[in-house]
Amino acid sequence: MTVSQGISINDREGFLTYSFSFLLVLLLLTMWLAWLLDVQPIRTIHWSLQDFAMGSLAALGMMAAFSAFGSVRQQAEDILGPMLARCHWYDLLVLATFVGIVEELLFRGLLEQWLSRVDPWFAFFAVNILFGLLHAVSAWYAVLAAILGGILSLLAQIPGEYNLLRPIVAHGLYDYIGFLWVARAIRRRQVADEFPQDDLPEKDYGNGKSNSDP
Repeated sequence: MTVSQGISINDREGFLTYSFSFLLVLLLLTMWLAWLLDVQPIRTIHWSLQDFAMGSLAALGMMAAFSAFGSVRQQAEDILGPMLARCHWYDLLVLATFVGIVEELLFRGLLEQWLSRVDPWFAFFAVNILFGLLHAVSAWYAVLAAILGGILSLLAQIPGEYNLLRPIVAHGLYDYIGFLWVARAIRRRQVADEFPQDDLPEKDYGNGKSNSDP
């Protein structure tokens, strides 16, 4: 997919340009809706080393759950893998950080807080079902995303004082580890395709020579 200027989403610069442009628009939309609905998601973020650590541990648990779903992981590799594999580690770090911040401000910071005025449990289920549907690569992917969204919602509220920092850290770190994992899997697959095992010279381990040596 390309635009008239010739920037392709299938190359590194094009993918990052589209991704960050989308996130910027989503952030501006979130801030405008927050002003319109009289919700202040930024004020629910409080720095705490303990909460940062809790978010980090939650991300590792979420990644362990993701790794257990082989078919879901394969879908992520097939859809996002080729684009992520073209990016550097620092590209993925910045991208994952922005995704964690923007999506948590929108879903947990704005929508869940606003719908909680009606009923907290309704807000919890409605927001995370929406979260799952908007990440619906497949039915199972949507279910897994909704469950992970529920974990992020609980993480913001438990334990102690409500703090959006915990789900932001968990979401961003989870995405970063996932991005690295998927990118690495695709690169290894590309190397295997380029240099099939059958095409490698056979090694004679008795004399240290390959069968192709004279």
